[in-house]
Amino acid sequence: MNKIKKYVFQTIMLLVLTAGLWSCTNMDDGYKDFIKEGEVSYTGKIDSLHIYAGKNRVNVKGLIISDPKVTEVRVFWNTGKDSVVVPITRTSGVDVLDVIIDGLEENIYNFEVRTYDKLGNKSIPVFKIGNTYGERYEATLLAAIMNRKISTGISSGATLNGTLETLNDFTKKSSYSVITYTATDDTEKQLIIQSNLSNFTITDYKSGTDIKYKTAYKPEEGAIDIFFTPEKSFSTQTDVTNTYLVNADFETNPTGAALGTMVYDVPGWIEIPVAGSTNDFQKLGTVLYGSVTAGLETAPKATATGGNALLGVKKHWGPADIYVEQVLSLPVGTYTMTWQSFMKLATSGASSMMGYEMDGLGIYDAFPSATETWKNHSLVFVVTTPKTVKIRMGYKKTANVGGGSSPILFMDNVRLLRAKL
Repeated sequence: MNKIKKYVFQTIMLLVLTAGLWSCTNMDDGYKDFIKEGEVSYTGKIDSLHIYAGKNRVNVKGLIISDPKVTEVRVFWNTGKDSVVVPITRTSGVDVLDVIIDGLEENIYNFEVRTYDKLGNKSIPVFKIGNTYGERYEATLLAAIMNRKISTGISSGATLNGTLETLNDFTKKSSYSVITYTATDDTEKQLIIQSNLSNFTITDYKSGTDIKYKTAYKPEEGAIDIFFTPEKSFSTQTDVTNTYLVNADFETNPTGAALGTMVYDVPGWIEIPVAGSTNDFQKLGTVLYGSVTAGLETAPKATATGGNALLGVKKHWGPADIYVEQVLSLPVGTYTMTWQSFMKLATSGASSMMGYEMDGLGIYDAFPSATETWKNHSLVFVVTTPKTVKIRMGYKKTANVGGGSSPILFMDNVRLLRAKL
């Protein structure tokens, strides 16, 4: 009985082994049939792949490092429907893939990049997202707030000094500004101003000509194309101070610390009351910055824009005027008059006469809002036909009060700028 069981077991095991060998033979035959053209061979994949955005195009860059058999790179997009083939000539070192793909609609793309050898073997794919920009992005730059404006542009001879406005939440993303101007030789030139700068100087500017400006943007870091806001025009101002005014900075023959109770001559200006008037209740003259005077107490310290001297006035009792003026004959234009003032004593009982008179009407800017402080003044007026304009510096004493309530007013750095209408 035991022998019968033994023979049955051996027979079963023999059948199992035979079946197994037959199966393995068939599987091996199938595998050999699958690879009968040779084993599968992959080329080395692209390394350090980058897609740089542009205007309806992208720049595809990558490195071919390890595989000397690579002969071309193929870039696919639109799920493989579109592609470009880039021939590669391998060297002994690292080779670079650098190709521009043009004619792309503004969109987001998923690019697939593979390397190939001359037998058609390919690498595993490397995928990278890339953007293209076009009309939709340009439309976001049309709003005026996207263009960094010119705040000032003042010329003197062939030199133009200008300032760009402070960056806002939008323009702080800009790359730079472009200033286009007409040079002294009548050619058109451009000046690039980086976004972290505000002031600019042009030394070959043709006086009286407009300048243009626009702002540049990169849609994303590394973008290969720059987009611009619409270009705008700016009318510059010409500094005509020395053309029409004399001693506008009060530097000529200052009285100095010896100023007493009288009205002194201020070269180039007409004094009201008349120069030479001696009166214990009025003082007018040019004194040195920081000097201790007999009639105007201690003059203020020099400012960054000041020279050595400035005009000072004081009037007791009233009503009465105390000021200096120049009478100008001005041609057609838009004028900006600027100056600085400093109030030493309280402003009660007086009103400003700092400004201009045109067509019999005096237009004056107010005193500084507090004592012991400087104020920067600016007034704009338009001359439509050539006419006479009076420039004045001083004040009107309106109350009949004594010295303790009489303002001591200092003025300096009168400037006159002209722009075309």
